[in-house]
Amino acid sequence: MQFLPLTDASPALQAHVRTLRNQEDVRKFMYTSHEITEQEHVNWLASLQGNSRQQVFVVIKDEQAVGVVSLNAINQLHKTADWAFYLDIGLQGKGLGSVVEFWMLDYAFDVAGLGKLNCEVLAMNSAVVKMHQKFGFEIEGVRRQNVAKDGVRIDVVLLGITKEEWLSKRPALAPVIKRLSAS
Repeated sequence: MQFLPLTDASPALQAHVRTLRNQEDVRKFMYTSHEITEQEHVNWLASLQGNSRQQVFVVIKDEQAVGVVSLNAINQLHKTADWAFYLDIGLQGKGLGSVVEFWMLDYAFDVAGLGKLNCEVLAMNSAVVKMHQKFGFEIEGVRRQNVAKDGVRIDVVLLGITKEEWLSKRPALAPVIKRLSAS
């Protein structure tokens, strides 16, 4: 598996990211669930150029773009960031999300130099909340009825992990991820 900065990706790969993002089963777990237009996508790609507060990577498996993983709201002063990811719906539930999460935790704490990583998950996406907890994330709170989707107010679960927590959790997970990466 490979993680390529989206800004370095070919135009075809960048365009495919929009296709992944617009899959219905991806959109339903996002804050905004409308189909992203080509112009919105172009504007977003432009906003990434030289943006020190956001880093976006394309997940490449078998020479195909299969997902996106990002650091957002990067704060150099406090050494914090939020992170998010999504995967091609055809590959969900097969361990790929765990490989991506492991990579992001290593990247955030080893390469980006963060001391704390945060994320937000729609409460209805309990499988992802549980996955984050498996990696050592702790639930830090809930923003009640924080997002409106299809006329319904939805809670958002706030999770976080420190560098020290990750370093203590990582050794037990490394062999599992190695097996998943090989398959």
